[in-house]
Amino acid sequence: MNRIYTTVFFCLASIALFAGNPPVKRAFQSGGFNREYILYEPVNPLYNRPAGIIVCLHGFNRTMADFFQEYNFSDVADSLNYLILAPQALPEQDANVIAKAQLIATFSGEQLSLNSVWGCGLGVKAGFYLAGTYISVLDEELNKLIDDTGFIRSIIDQTRDEYGLPQENIFVFGTSMGGYMAYRFALEQGDILSGLISVAGSMGLHAEGTDSGIKTPVCDFHSLTDEVVPYTGSYVRSGMQVDLAQDKQQVIDYWVKNNSAGNPVVEDVRYYASTNDIRVEKITYPAPIYEVIHYRINGAGHSYFFRKANGDCMDYVEETVKFIRSHASGDATGIRNFPLAGAHFYPNPAQDIIRFGIEEGNVTVYDLAGKTLLSKAFVSGQTDISILKPGIYLIRIQSGNNNRITKLIKL
Repeated sequence: MNRIYTTVFFCLASIALFAGNPPVKRAFQSGGFNREYILYEPVNPLYNRPAGIIVCLHGFNRTMADFFQEYNFSDVADSLNYLILAPQALPEQDANVIAKAQLIATFSGEQLSLNSVWGCGLGVKAGFYLAGTYISVLDEELNKLIDDTGFIRSIIDQTRDEYGLPQENIFVFGTSMGGYMAYRFALEQGDILSGLISVAGSMGLHAEGTDSGIKTPVCDFHSLTDEVVPYTGSYVRSGMQVDLAQDKQQVIDYWVKNNSAGNPVVEDVRYYASTNDIRVEKITYPAPIYEVIHYRINGAGHSYFFRKANGDCMDYVEETVKFIRSHASGDATGIRNFPLAGAHFYPNPAQDIIRFGIEEGNVTVYDLAGKTLLSKAFVSGQTDISILKPGIYLIRIQSGNNNRITKLIKL
């Protein structure tokens, strides 16, 4: 039986950035290997325990610290009142694969390190055509003997038991190869998930579980100009064809069919004034629970991380938080929800004036990080919100000691 056998404080180089709890490094025995992961506990004084878990999966040859050192996901955890579990992948374990990688590095002049590789079904096929005949030089699956799905499930179960969490509000978020791992986990263990988020990842050529029928809400970000994980799944360089993934549209089509989602609704994303030429289409395949959302990007490279501060038309963190809030169950937003008969607001999207289904009370508007932007009383069933900039917000309507949070409002 898997068990925690040690817990030590993990001192990151960027620890001064954390206003709340420091991340904690833990060790776990799984599949005959000593495994590591980082646990971050959210800072939220309104609650005695977290409301859910986000499992953050790093990319190829990256580390579990990425989500704190580069993406500052502790702020996301605090705003959502969610724990973060950030596991570490193992080095490649197959000596034959390592030898072939070294051979290719010698041939190509490019070093190929396999220090941190998920067992996610990512196969690498490489070959070329000679006189119409395909000649294979590589066809291997990375860390195919490592049960990373089992490892991730074990730390989820351990954490859920430790904190007394409900059987809901578990999300996986993966970047690059971590996106492959997120898809692999959803195919095999998606029945415990409330949603999957993939940034520049895909489904591997050896992904298993496509016949399981397990439904999971999906939020996928991928660029048509991704030079590392091609949108089509393959590329040709110096006459050699390299296959790394399934075609992204095929991946989206699989989940749309699997989730019984509807016909696509396409939106040109312009949430913020863009200062670059990167374009984004948000394609939503609606479903009552298991929707599929695909952000099809044009003009961004593999490692580009969208931030409104960079002059981008959207923000990855904001879109991720929106997706999680939309698919969370129960009291999972970090702000308590109580029923209030007749409370609602309209229109949505709104402009200057917002109207309510009750005559008087208080309205509070938060940004997606949980910061209060506006809080005031209203009468005659309406209030002026023209001071707010265009964007996506969380709104609370309060009357007396009862309140209810409506998830999102667009201005």
